[in-house]
Amino acid sequence: MTQVRHAQPADLAAAADTLTAAFEHYPWTRHVLPEHDYLARLRALQHLYLGYACEHGIVAVTGDSDGVIALLPPDAPDPAPAMVEAVVALHGDRIDRLDQTPPPEGAWRLETLGVRPERQGCGIASALIHFALSEVRARGGRAVALDTSDPRNVRLYERHGFHVTAHSDSDDGPPVWKMVASLQEQHGEAAPVQRAAAALEAYLAATNTHDFDHVESVLAPDAVYFFGDATCIGVSEVRGYFERTWAMIPDETYWAEDTQWVARTADTAVATYTYHWSGTIDGQERSGAGRATNVFTRTPHGWRLSHEHLSSLPPAAPHKQASEQEGDGTI
Repeated sequence: MTQVRHAQPADLAAAADTLTAAFEHYPWTRHVLPEHDYLARLRALQHLYLGYACEHGIVAVTGDSDGVIALLPPDAPDPAPAMVEAVVALHGDRIDRLDQTPPPEGAWRLETLGVRPERQGCGIASALIHFALSEVRARGGRAVALDTSDPRNVRLYERHGFHVTAHSDSDDGPPVWKMVASLQEQHGEAAPVQRAAAALEAYLAATNTHDFDHVESVLAPDAVYFFGDATCIGVSEVRGYFERTWAMIPDETYWAEDTQWVARTADTAVATYTYHWSGTIDGQERSGAGRATNVFTRTPHGWRLSHEHLSSLPPAAPHKQASEQEGDGTI
């Protein structure tokens, strides 16, 4: 499972590098920063904002800084004049393109979230969001707001309880979705699927660690798997299958697309999705895709995966390119 921790000042340089890589092609930063020295400007801005958020809010990173998230509380002080001057200089003649709309009253603001491109689709973004929302809730926060310019990210945030409050399109810039998540305890039929969705993200992230102890932490003890070539009943049999697969494909990466929650009750939620994998077998790059059905059940220890059924894609269905992954790793 992806490990997330609070960033220290010594982490900020590597975190700024990660955000620079994640936002290199992001529509909004391309819109608000001049093309001249774009990457240098982008990195300098990220480092400024991370330093400010580390002092006044929350900055969290994965253990290797492949993922970064930063949030600010509603009572964060105004930046120092020197920082404001630096920000204005870096934006140059595009400074007027920045959105000055404040977040909803009393809401924390998710300022940035980025994952290195080669690590996107591995559950890192979800782990960072889960960590950040838990931290904000622990500090008494009641809501978190954000803006995003990528529709793939909208779906990612919706799986973590955010909802769209406004959507704008402009001929002069990229689209913007404004989103808010309430951190009050959720009730009703939406709550189970949100918690099960978090369990699915944790499961996908765990599979990419190639450490079955992480996978087991998300499984029910009597989990049943229907693979294309085997049936595994119980954690021990599932462990054997996973570890044989990892031995054959030591660099395998696994991810899901087009997730649909097709059934939900207070104690059960069922998801279908298209799974993809890629890796090296006998020195050759290989990949594949298929259909998956996952059944999650609520236990005293949280939501756990109790059944997975994998099957091939229909013969007439074209293989989708792995373009969506888990958002694009940027806010």
